[in-house]
Amino acid sequence: MAPLSTFKKGDVLFRQGDPCLNVLLVRSGEVEVVREIDDDTIVLGHVRVGEWLGEMSVFENRNHSATARAATEVGAEVLTAHQFLDLVSGDAALARELILRLSARLRRMGDRLSTEAGPIAQRHEPGEAGTATIEQTAITLIPQNRELRSRIGAERVRITHFPFVVGRVPLPEEDDPPRSPDLQIRDYVPFRLSRDHFAIQQIRSGFSVSDLDSTLGTIVNGKPIGSHFMQDSVSLQRGENRVMAGGHDSLFDFVILIE
Repeated sequence: MAPLSTFKKGDVLFRQGDPCLNVLLVRSGEVEVVREIDDDTIVLGHVRVGEWLGEMSVFENRNHSATARAATEVGAEVLTAHQFLDLVSGDAALARELILRLSARLRRMGDRLSTEAGPIAQRHEPGEAGTATIEQTAITLIPQNRELRSRIGAERVRITHFPFVVGRVPLPEEDDPPRSPDLQIRDYVPFRLSRDHFAIQQIRSGFSVSDLDSTLGTIVNGKPIGSHFMQDSVSLQRGENRVMAGGHDSLFDFVILIE
């Protein structure tokens, strides 16, 4: 592996819009991922020990879509794009994970979000159909603040089918999203919610939340998911699950209750 590089708290590891020349593997400390929209800087989540930064940008040959900066003193292995691709070619597990994520994204780009299995890009579940049925399990989406309840027009939403997609009401000049959300919520500039933001889905072991390539990602039980992070999906637990769409301190704060 590459030699260890160190970064002081506040150092920028890479900036939004920069070409993706390197991939980093965090070995110590914590990295904050932020997105700059107009004059706002929005914290999307944190990358911790054992997690990669910039791997999908290299794999997809695109510029960085967010800024990474050290939230603490950080130690990280810094690989060139070529070194990272060489590593992937010799690491079957990492290659499989990246291929699954790309497959899920291509499928969504083709407007084929599967109602049976949903995105397959998930670390722990391969995305097979869930064994639990909606008749056996009560699942409720509960907005966590008064403004969100007002925009939804309800104290809680019962989920009766999968995938259940949450997204934003498009502006008149915008195209409709690839999949019309089951719950469509009004938002205002600067948007925190994407037109198709996240989906609640059945999987083999129960239920999961998948980020649908949203601009600002989704945080599930403290775990950030989406195009800026290592995972696009995360499993839900029985009981309460906290889901925040659009970065830290977003208005779009929910509890998914699985009873």
